[in-house]
Amino acid sequence: MTRFKNKTVIITGGAGGIGKVTARAFLNEGAKVMLVGHRAITLEKALKDLNHQNVSFCVADVSQAENVQRYVTETLKEYGKIDMFFNNAGIEGVSKSIAEYMEAPT
Repeated sequence: MTRFKNKTVIITGGAGGIGKVTARAFLNEGAKVMLVGHRAITLEKALKDLNHQNVSFCVADVSQAENVQRYVTETLKEYGKIDMFFNNAGIEGVSKSIAEYMEAPT
């Protein structure tokens, strides 16, 4: 099937189990996928496991605004547009309103 043909998706936490399975599903439906994660070695392994021409990766810390801008810019350079985000990255922590969260310290 190709219901996501000519669509581009960014998947944060892309090298983990949920991210990689989601990437495979989008790729099988014709999407182009940018995997985002904080470790090059795990992203490289995910790329190898997925073994598809329409997937690439960007190493980034999603808690840092400048890193977010970088993976958005890299995706636009690689694929020309962004149609969807799957914001899958994260760690368990205190629950509060999104407006109360601050950028993580470096």
